[in-house]
Amino acid sequence: MFPDSVPRLIFGAASFGDAFREPENVQSILELLKSHDIKYLDTAGRYPPTNPGRSEELIGLVKAAQQGFTIDTKILAGTGDGSGELARENIEKSVSTSLKRLGIEKIHVLHIHRPDPQTPLEEQAAGLNAMHKQGKFTALGVSNFFPQTLRDFLAVCDKNGFIKPTVYQGDYSMINRGMEKHLLPILREHGIVFNAFRSLASGFLSGSVTSGAIEGTRFGGDGRVSQYMNKIYSNEPLHNAQKKLAESTKEIGISPIEAALRWAMYHSALQKGDGIILGASKEAQIVNNLKSIAKGPLPESIVTAIEDIWTELKADKEENYIY
Repeated sequence: MFPDSVPRLIFGAASFGDAFREPENVQSILELLKSHDIKYLDTAGRYPPTNPGRSEELIGLVKAAQQGFTIDTKILAGTGDGSGELARENIEKSVSTSLKRLGIEKIHVLHIHRPDPQTPLEEQAAGLNAMHKQGKFTALGVSNFFPQTLRDFLAVCDKNGFIKPTVYQGDYSMINRGMEKHLLPILREHGIVFNAFRSLASGFLSGSVTSGAIEGTRFGGDGRVSQYMNKIYSNEPLHNAQKKLAESTKEIGISPIEAALRWAMYHSALQKGDGIILGASKEAQIVNNLKSIAKGPLPESIVTAIEDIWTELKADKEENYIY
């Protein structure tokens, strides 16, 4: 459906077990994805955060792998700072549990969900290498790693002949582009692909937060998720950026969401081999987002407007970007 020269689309299954609670709901999503030739699913041991593990269970219950889907998952992350999550025994337990839930014998990409500040890097890498040698996963990925942490991890892998990560999953949108300077050069140097999540800044770019219409969104309420989202997005520079995007897109009759998606697909630093992870809490969101992306590259006026927005944000956001 989309040109081979652009990033591939991956469905983020964090909402399986939350917005999509039952096997029949999940199967409906899979049918929609198949109709658009999207065959990659991204999940994790802690998805959904409200019911950890249920996403993997539902993917297994509907036999997604047997339907032709390629499944990536992540080592279980708890609610603390990650300490001990990558100890060898915890890696083994997490991988074993994920395989059982998913109903598969081998994970496509096994991601480290976040750094473990307690377990020595060599122990982490050795534990992952052992799982790979046992045939538990095909490729190794990392997520939420600072650039220097990634360099250190790669050095340990090189020194010991361990499997190295070939996938990095990280936050990337038109208002969070610091990775282009600090992280992307490392990835390109080592042949690591980048799979972007939060291309819509968790829905912030829709304008609902800026207008105050946050009920029913990730920004509403006083829970841990809403507090985090408001902390990183709800500030004057980003509200101003959203308003400028909305003004520019209104002139040509498209939504800010559409502009953000098409920018990520056709105008960002992502390239062939990289990926864009699209999540959703409603089936209609998937349909609308895919329709938007299918329209192709943006008019030059909108590309210029987005670059101007980043120029204004760059002094602060390039150095203080979200991983």
